[in-house]
Amino acid sequence: MSFKRGKSLEPLIVAITFTSASFAASNMGPTVVDSSQTFEQTVDSIKSAIKSKGLAIVYEANHKNMIEMVGGKATPSVLIGFAKPQLGEKLLSIEPLAGIEMPMRIAVREVDGGKVKVIYYLPSALFKNYDNPKLEKLGQKMDKMIEMFVKAGTK
Repeated sequence: MSFKRGKSLEPLIVAITFTSASFAASNMGPTVVDSSQTFEQTVDSIKSAIKSKGLAIVYEANHKNMIEMVGGKATPSVLIGFAKPQLGEKLLSIEPLAGIEMPMRIAVREVDGGKVKVIYYLPSALFKNYDNPKLEKLGQKMDKMIEMFVKAGTK
């Protein structure tokens, strides 16, 4: 799919809405962490940490590029989607409806004159929506993993 100036953003908005719907249902807001690194260093460090633990980068949505495709201006901002098939298999076997929560996501955004923020939701918070103790336990394990990736990217 390509966007040209003057073209509708409707397909993009629909995709973002469905991808983010589970976030809105959560009682907890996102976790926001300041990075001491540049935007590029933060993104690279997080991606390296994800790969070092055997997870795959499923996508990297570059918000700035998408906005510029339609003539807008934006600061650097990406959404990194990542997963591990074995983890997805376990998640789906515990709660098939929770598949909407995968892949896991971490956003990195440059704000206020070069400050870099890393934004994510804890899987355990998202999984509370399913009222499944087994899923909450898996979410706590996934929380530690995401926090490790964020720590690697923000130190």
